[in-house]
Amino acid sequence: MKVKGIIAVALALAAAAVMTVGFAACGDDLPEGFSEYVMEAEYVVGIENVQGAGMSSNQSGYDLIYGDGTDAQKELGWSEGYYVGYTYSPNFSMDFKFTADKAGTATIVLRLGSEIGDITLTPDEFEITLNGTSLQYGSIFVECGAANDMSKMTFSDKTITSSEPLRAGENTLNISVHANELRGGQTGGPAIDCVKITTDAKLDCPQNKDNPSKRGGI
Repeated sequence: MKVKGIIAVALALAAAAVMTVGFAACGDDLPEGFSEYVMEAEYVVGIENVQGAGMSSNQSGYDLIYGDGTDAQKELGWSEGYYVGYTYSPNFSMDFKFTADKAGTATIVLRLGSEIGDITLTPDEFEITLNGTSLQYGSIFVECGAANDMSKMTFSDKTITSSEPLRAGENTLNISVHANELRGGQTGGPAIDCVKITTDAKLDCPQNKDNPSKRGGI
């Protein structure tokens, strides 16, 4: 039936609109042939399986996402008007998956914030791995924008590595929080806005842009 065919095409197009690739922005200050790819934490594929915890309540899955996508929130530096918070759990583990058209090296930057005061992160508390290899970034200082107020969160870019090898094909960047005393003797972690990868490889970064609309589900 023609009607059934039209409906099938419409559903396929709708699904494609939801699953989009991370966008690449080539700035004037990048080396020739390099591009910067941005992967939003709130659009991560599989976020529904991520466990977290907040200041006074546990949050997991889609409910880790904070924000409404407003222009005012974007002006605060939340790149899409959302971010992932509630990372105060030793069970917090989030995968950013992407594919590269060739092997190469990459600069990896995380855009981080804090509502629990100024914090210093090391791989012991906040581990970042690429394809199973822990990135030894030393330490990261994250300044608190507004204590105990997620609505006023501010972010800054933190360079994790400037020469990490990428595989041709699928790559997985994992961010995990381990047991620590960052939050007054209890486990704490940063808010995560996005991951930025600069490389001369062409990346395909799947993102689910409808994740924020799924908050509050059962």
